[in-house]
Amino acid sequence: MYNSIKFYNEDIPPISWDMEEIRGLDFQFRETYKTNSAFDDYHHDRYKDIICNETYMMPKQMPKFVNEILKLSIFEKYKIAMAGFHKMKPGMILPEHSDPYIAFAQRNEIENIEKITRYIIFLEDYKTGHFIQISDNVYTRYRAGDFIKWSGYTSHGAYNLGTEDRYTLQITCF
Repeated sequence: MYNSIKFYNEDIPPISWDMEEIRGLDFQFRETYKTNSAFDDYHHDRYKDIICNETYMMPKQMPKFVNEILKLSIFEKYKIAMAGFHKMKPGMILPEHSDPYIAFAQRNEIENIEKITRYIIFLEDYKTGHFIQISDNVYTRYRAGDFIKWSGYTSHGAYNLGTEDRYTLQITCF
């Protein structure tokens, strides 16, 4: 069901990463409740403290393995590929929504959002309560290195209903 970024090019050694290095990044809290138009349908007070995540994004210095991933042939067809880490603590959700890609589109002078592709690379094996939703499909049971992608305004969501932090690497391409 998933493709793996670790083994994407058979002619290079598998890509690996150190989860302690990732956990040690300076993640910044990103409040999205009533601040991000993608979540306008979720303004019930119950969502106030749970629609959020933490991020560590370019242009901040990325761990070395990120550059190895960005050099893979899967990303060669894009003019732009920007990476960032997402951390969701237990109870955090990003319910089903469509990204407007406002900052990415403005920074890169992109007019057609449908030409933007987003990759999510799972950095750890699936843990109970960790889910990702793309359109009407919910995905679980992934392995570290597996990835999923979508383009443009495809609806998606991410949920940590478990007991441990959830880490992913997001790569946004044009």
